[in-house]
Amino acid sequence: MEGCRKVARQRLLTDMLSTVVDSVGAGWKVLIMDTFTTRITSAALRMSDILDTGVSVVEDLDKAREPLPLAAIYFITPSPASVQRLLADFADQPLYPSVHIFFSNRVGPDVVEKIKRCKVLLPLLKTLKEVNLEFVMIDGRTFVTEHPHAMVRLLGERAETVRGDYEGELDSIASRLATALASLHDSPAIRYKAGKPPEPGDAPGASARSVLTQKLAQKVSERAMVLQRNGVLPPRETCDLLILDRTVDPVAPVIHEWTYEAMVYDLLPVEDNVIRFNAETAAGKSESKEHMLDDATDELWAELRHAHIADVYTTLSKRMTEFQDKNKAAKYQTGKGGVPPAGGMSTTNIKALIQALPQFRDVLSKLSMHIFISSELKTVLNSRNLTDVGGLEQDLVYGDKNSQDLIKYLAGAWWGSRCNAGWDAVYFMVCSCPKGHIAG
Repeated sequence: MEGCRKVARQRLLTDMLSTVVDSVGAGWKVLIMDTFTTRITSAALRMSDILDTGVSVVEDLDKAREPLPLAAIYFITPSPASVQRLLADFADQPLYPSVHIFFSNRVGPDVVEKIKRCKVLLPLLKTLKEVNLEFVMIDGRTFVTEHPHAMVRLLGERAETVRGDYEGELDSIASRLATALASLHDSPAIRYKAGKPPEPGDAPGASARSVLTQKLAQKVSERAMVLQRNGVLPPRETCDLLILDRTVDPVAPVIHEWTYEAMVYDLLPVEDNVIRFNAETAAGKSESKEHMLDDATDELWAELRHAHIADVYTTLSKRMTEFQDKNKAAKYQTGKGGVPPAGGMSTTNIKALIQALPQFRDVLSKLSMHIFISSELKTVLNSRNLTDVGGLEQDLVYGDKNSQDLIKYLAGAWWGSRCNAGWDAVYFMVCSCPKGHIAG
C-alpha cells in the first residue's frame, strides 16, 4: 500500500486539477472549495503545487465572490449546503464563463437533477465527476474522516433516542471510508470486534453501542461492493480492514506515550502542527519563531516522530557528531585544533556553530531545531517528574502495582500542583477494579 498522503496528492493533481484543460482565461483557472474539501487539499498539497496546475486564484465557496473571466474548478462535497451554494453562483448571472465540478464523494440523483434544472449553469458545465476523495490526511500513513460529533451521536443516549442522527453518522463514516478504499484501490476483508450484549444497569445507549461495529462493517461492505461492480476496486480482497472501538485498549489514551511525536504534542505548545518558541538571535535578542512539524518538509521529523524518546536523543547526538567529523569548520568551532571539548558540544557551541557556517544553515537549522525540541522535552520531564510517573503507569498497566501504590503516590506533594485529566482517569480505572488489575 502506498503512503496515504502520496495517494491523496496524486488524486488531487493527476485525477482532478491536471485534467482540466480550458481555453477560457488564457488557460488560467480559479479553484473553489468548501470547508471540508479545503482541509482535504491543504493536508495533501502545498500552494505551489496548486499554482503549478494553472490555478491562479483559490476561493472559499462559503464567502461572497466577485465574477472572474476564468474557468472555474469546483471541488466540493455533495452536501445540501455546498450544492445550494454552487447553484447560487449561477442563479441569475454566472460568476464564471466555464465550469468544471468535482464532487468529493458519491452524488445522489437528486443533486444531478438540481444541476440539470439550473438553466444558467448547465450550458457552461464542461466537467461533472466524482473524485472519491473525502478524508483528511494527518501524516503519510494516517487519515481521519472528521466526525467530531460521533461520540455523542453513536455512543450516548442519543444513539437510541435520535435514530436519524445515529444512522446518518454511520452512513457518513462508511461513505468516507469507502472513498479511502477507492483512492488506495484496495478491496477490504472487513473484520470487526463484536460489541458486548446490553445488560440491566448499563448506561443509556447500550443497545446501539452493542451493534455499532457490526453496523459500520455492513455499511462499508455495501459501499465496497458497489465500487467493485463499477470497476473502481479490485474484484478480490487485497487488504484487511479492522473496525474496533476504544474498549479494545482503554488504557492507552490516559497514560503517557514515550515516542517523540506523542511527547511533543502532549508536553509542548503545538497548534495546527506548528510549534512556537522564543530563540536568541546572533545579537543576543529574544525572537519568536515557529516550526512546522510536517513529514513532507522535514525529513528528520519524518524519521524520528515514531521513535522512542531515548532513541531520539541518541540519534540527534550521533547526527551532530557525524556533521562535526565531516566538516573541518565544524571541528574547529568545537575546540582548538579540531579537538572537541570534553563532554561533547554544549548548547552555546551548537549556537555558535550554526552562526559560523551559513552554507550549512539549512541542514543545521533543522538538526538544531530538533535538538532544541528534545531539550525542551527533557526540561518538562524533569520539572514534572514524568519519568517516575511513566514508570508507575507501566507498573499499573502490567499489574506490578495496584491502587494502594497509586494512592500513595498521589498523596505526595507532587500531585497538588501537577494533576491532570489523564491521571484522574487512571485513578478512576485503578480504584474501580480488583487489586492488581486495570479495567479492560
